[in-house]
Amino acid sequence: MEAATIAGAAVGRRPSRLTRLLRPLAFMTLPTATLIVLFLIPMGILFVYSFEYGPLTGSSGFTLTNFTGFLSEPLYGRIAWTTFQIATIAMLAQLLFAVPLAYVLAYKAGRFELPLLLALVLADELNPMVKIYAWRMLLGRDGLINEALLRIGLIDHPIDALLFSKFAVIVVLSTSYLTYTVIPIYASMKAVDAGLFEAALDLGAGWFTTFRRVLLPLIAPGIFIALLLVYVPLFTDFASPTLVGGTSGYMLGQVVADEVLQNGNLNGGAAMSILLLVGAALFSYVAYRLSRVKVES
Repeated sequence: MEAATIAGAAVGRRPSRLTRLLRPLAFMTLPTATLIVLFLIPMGILFVYSFEYGPLTGSSGFTLTNFTGFLSEPLYGRIAWTTFQIATIAMLAQLLFAVPLAYVLAYKAGRFELPLLLALVLADELNPMVKIYAWRMLLGRDGLINEALLRIGLIDHPIDALLFSKFAVIVVLSTSYLTYTVIPIYASMKAVDAGLFEAALDLGAGWFTTFRRVLLPLIAPGIFIALLLVYVPLFTDFASPTLVGGTSGYMLGQVVADEVLQNGNLNGGAAMSILLLVGAALFSYVAYRLSRVKVES
């Protein structure tokens, strides 16, 4: 009798279907509210500003002029092409270093794996402005690189193109984001069984075939994450191009900063930001699709 009463009480305390449905929503309330307040509302304000008349026109209301002005101006087209070149070369350079480095950390470092990984993370904790100015000291006309090349006789006079050029921007951007490229690829490699490489070698595959047919498809999600974390921000970076780029390294991130901070054109800067967001969304979709493509056997 007592057992039946306890069982009945337990059944009576079982949460209702409505409670079970509302409980996950209760857990999602705080994150959703945070997302709305800190992301969706600012994005909505940015969106509204991008369609309003700029302060320089003396008009009010909504317009597409802020977008058409950027899209129809040849100067901004050339800046966009320069930005694409710099960001793409910097991203490829990072992948060229990140994949071998992640491979060494995942499979060859042994007991040094964790210290090396921590050193990589700590190197990224240095203030970005300090790193940029350090590169200026290295790449400048009187910098350490020119001084070393002069001392060993490889050049007769300093190389001015090392600083305030596209090359300087590519170098600084590549080193600034390298950690964010290595870690996602390293995490993907840790999930890959090293025995697959031995099996591929036993079947007669060379190192390049093993990389292309075995490793690359398995670490594609990590490369996809690295592209999202690094390639997209490269288009909007303005600190590095401003300090080491000069006129030849002028990028879209500087256009937005100059429109807002120097010209006081908040509406034009908002429109450019929306265009960059749309481009980032399209790139993210393409990168996602490519990451799911399996290498044909």
